[in-house]
Amino acid sequence: MVFEPKDWIYFTEDEMRCKGTGECNMDEDFMRKLVRLREDYGKPMIVSSGYRDISYNTVIGGARNSAHIYGKAVDILCHSNQAFTIVHLAMMHGFTGIGVSQRGPVEKRFIHLDTMTNSQETPRPSIWSYK
Repeated sequence: MVFEPKDWIYFTEDEMRCKGTGECNMDEDFMRKLVRLREDYGKPMIVSSGYRDISYNTVIGGARNSAHIYGKAVDILCHSNQAFTIVHLAMMHGFTGIGVSQRGPVEKRFIHLDTMTNSQETPRPSIWSYK
């Protein structure tokens, strides 16, 4: 059985699309994991970034080997207790990359979640903060 956007339940294909090209190539296993996390979280999660075409990722200054270009990452807008809860649930659900951006304007704070595998370029599991 193929896991398609209609199975994403809490997320739309539009919110996962690349903001530069409109493409949406999210990884099925990643989306299954994200849906399970959302079920445990129990409230809406606003995605600020999902899939990114490699050209768009370069234009916005994304990491060279970003999980977003593989459809294995999202950035979830959240702050304070919401951020803490999402990080906690992400670890429980086996997300391997967790980036924390909790500085600056509240409406721009986010948690990055990904499922990249361990490699020299992307050591996993890993948690980091953004400047």
